[in-house]
Amino acid sequence: MKFSKRLRLFLFLLVLCFFVFAKGAQGQPRIPKEPTLPNIPMEEKKDDRNARGDSTKKESSVLTLTLCDGRTVRGESPNKQEVIQFEHTKDGILYKKKLNLSEIDSLKIDNWEFKQKREDKKGISYELVPKKIRIRTKTGETFYKETGLADLQLLSFEIKNSNGVANLFSYWVDLKYPNGSWYSGLATVKNEASGREDCLKDVVRMIEWE
Repeated sequence: MKFSKRLRLFLFLLVLCFFVFAKGAQGQPRIPKEPTLPNIPMEEKKDDRNARGDSTKKESSVLTLTLCDGRTVRGESPNKQEVIQFEHTKDGILYKKKLNLSEIDSLKIDNWEFKQKREDKKGISYELVPKKIRIRTKTGETFYKETGLADLQLLSFEIKNSNGVANLFSYWVDLKYPNGSWYSGLATVKNEASGREDCLKDVVRMIEWE
């Protein structure tokens, strides 16, 4: 009888100790786990390829640029496009023409048109952009284009040679003072609607492909 009571008391104390220990264990703060660092994605390398996987890296051409004062600059220049497309008129008929750069011998600007930018007390500022163009092919054909060079992406050039890299332009910005004179020092133009044939000395007048 006494043994049975002792056994029950022992079991009771054992269960009680178990619950006390378990509760105490739950009340202790847990050591936080070290956070998992996110994976840093590798920077995507852009490749000059089209949807078919063909390389679209643009080639370069060797150009000789003649400036308005007669100086020439020769060097390598990246091609902004491999083919030029333009409209020209021959015997009163409008044609659409497409030429590869490899077919072109030279391109010469005959005149620049005035595009007004803004007017203030100092005068009127203009952009002088190419208007009438002569395109000569390596076979001796000549085409006259009267819509400038913006559509042919030939308003600016990056030229690389032994001297380094230079950026040249086929247009410029000028200011016309109230008295009719120009900031650039160029002569006045009687009829601005017909454009300007002379140009700023540092501006590209002719482009020749080798």
